[in-house]
Amino acid sequence: MKTSIKTNSGLFLVSLLLLCFSLVEVPSFAGLTQQGPSGFVNVPSYKTVHEKEIELGVHSRMYESYKNDKAKDGVMTSVSFAFSPIKDVEFGVQADLDSESGRNNVETDPKVNFKVRLPALGEGEFAQVAFGGVFDTNPNNYHTLYLTFGGLGLGWNFGGNEGVGSASYGKYNKSDKKPESLCLLVGAELPGRKEGERGYKSQFLIDYNGDVFSVGWRYASHRGFSVDISASTKTSYDEVLYNYKPISIGFGANF
Repeated sequence: MKTSIKTNSGLFLVSLLLLCFSLVEVPSFAGLTQQGPSGFVNVPSYKTVHEKEIELGVHSRMYESYKNDKAKDGVMTSVSFAFSPIKDVEFGVQADLDSESGRNNVETDPKVNFKVRLPALGEGEFAQVAFGGVFDTNPNNYHTLYLTFGGLGLGWNFGGNEGVGSASYGKYNKSDKKPESLCLLVGAELPGRKEGERGYKSQFLIDYNGDVFSVGWRYASHRGFSVDISASTKTSYDEVLYNYKPISIGFGANF
């Protein structure tokens, strides 16, 4: 009964937030990933937050962890904030909120990120270029710099400590006890939203962050809000950190 009450209260709060956002007239937005930067599901795109605007993103997914040989379900909620001080540049911060914080031995410190959209190399999607990075404030974890052309990019993980550190992108090498240094980043949204396009739009998302494949669905409005749901394959960190369940749900807002 208590679980039902909490669930209904959560749904009511989300519905109330979406109603408030629908009354505000603002441009369409890029959409924040679970790692923080704007993009697809788990992969950054070449797009940035609109100039002088703020974006928020919240995504929740369940996981299973083991303590004293007992399985226990928890909820990890990713909260992302990003803003653009000038055109084609964004800065952001992301934090994971663990419902079992204190019970698990894993630290979930905030991450900071940036992205700069570079001059296009020509016409077409793959001529659009962006450079960015995700930096973990936990000294044990790894940072990532990436370069993306359209929806195709490459990430480089560096820093961190072997045996205890994790990275936002790429596979975890269990024999070396550290993330792979280089990772492929691929993503796409179908159909794409044109600059300045108005109205409600449904989009399908697909990406690969060097570790897991994800497919998602996003319903967004030019008024400045979106809801989304996605499913991801098993991560290589499943026996190291969290054994995540495949489904993630979230919403975003733009101001």
